[in-house]
Amino acid sequence: MRYGLALAGGGTRGAAHVGVLMALEEGGLAPSSIAGTSIGAIVAGLYASDVLPREMGEMIGELSRHGKRLIDLNFSGLAKGAGQFVIRRPVTFSGLVKGDRLARFLEEKTRGMLLRQSRLPVLMPAVDIKTGRTVCFVSDKSGLPPIQGVEWADDVALFQAMRASSAVPAVFTPAVIGGRRFVDGGVTDNLPVDLLMRTFAPNVLAVDIAAEYEGDDTQNLFEIASHSLTIMSARLRSSTKRGERLCIRPCLPEQSGLLTFAYMEQCMQAGYEAARAMLPLIRQMFDDRRKNG
Repeated sequence: MRYGLALAGGGTRGAAHVGVLMALEEGGLAPSSIAGTSIGAIVAGLYASDVLPREMGEMIGELSRHGKRLIDLNFSGLAKGAGQFVIRRPVTFSGLVKGDRLARFLEEKTRGMLLRQSRLPVLMPAVDIKTGRTVCFVSDKSGLPPIQGVEWADDVALFQAMRASSAVPAVFTPAVIGGRRFVDGGVTDNLPVDLLMRTFAPNVLAVDIAAEYEGDDTQNLFEIASHSLTIMSARLRSSTKRGERLCIRPCLPEQSGLLTFAYMEQCMQAGYEAARAMLPLIRQMFDDRRKNG
């Protein structure tokens, strides 16, 4: 069986992706390649580094209780930016959360391995904030086709690509790699189906965790940024034809959002149940043994 799995961005709602992977592996339907944006990139990167879905589930349990420990607020940057504003100098403040703790967490979980060392083909888009181009971090860029507005990169550590793809604008500071500054890949492609189809897998199963997302009345900056990115991604989806064979849309808690760690276990369970219910159809669509039997 050969098919690719594309995972959407959506903050801590992305715990649903872990549940999907659990169900797929239980059903003997593990993907042969994987792509993801933002939280989808984090899950894809962990999977590509040979972290088992069961182990990811244990991480989700820990993060649901202590995930806020990964949030390192950028107090110094905020104070510096306020001072620059007062004296009418260019403000250099670029994000509320530094993202250093997240980067260290991802480096530890992936054991510092290089993107080229991934155990299966993987793709994670990010956006160069200076040029506006989509930079796709891939496990191997050799032989990949040219795509307008897209460039390929494979010469970074896996955790660096994960951090770059998940740098939500205004919330996380941009990830800096080789002197370039990257923000969340969801700015241009929140569900990288077509990129995966044009690189590693003509047949793709997608997991969309933003399709039914309706924000509440929360007015904090984190959720405003998340809602804005979700709205923009929805507009991109409506104007772009995707080519996935199937799409899983878990029914997620309405209260779950960008950094609502407390709902991660519920999201994971919802992803598991949604994928498990679709296993017969997934097997029918992607199981080469059934087609050739």
